[in-house]
Amino acid sequence: MRLFIIAAAVAGAALIANGPSFAAGYPPWCLKASMGRAMVDLCYFQTFERCAQERFNYGNTSFCIVNPEYYFRYGEPDQRPRKVRRNVKH
Repeated sequence: MRLFIIAAAVAGAALIANGPSFAAGYPPWCLKASMGRAMVDLCYFQTFERCAQERFNYGNTSFCIVNPEYYFRYGEPDQRPRKVRRNVKH
């Protein structure tokens, strides 16, 4: 029984430590949202479409921008849909 409890504790600690880290990078899109009299930056969107969908939850004064940290480190985010390469044998 002790072995089971120890194994569960180790597994739980591994799952908690496996969360997103700083080294994972910066998401490319931020939402400038109006919160009463203040504007806040919500910078956790991987695509512009996800940011635009979330924008409707904060009213018509909210808008999506490129994350300044992402732009500084990686340049302009790619807005075009990615082409899927298929393995074609000739």
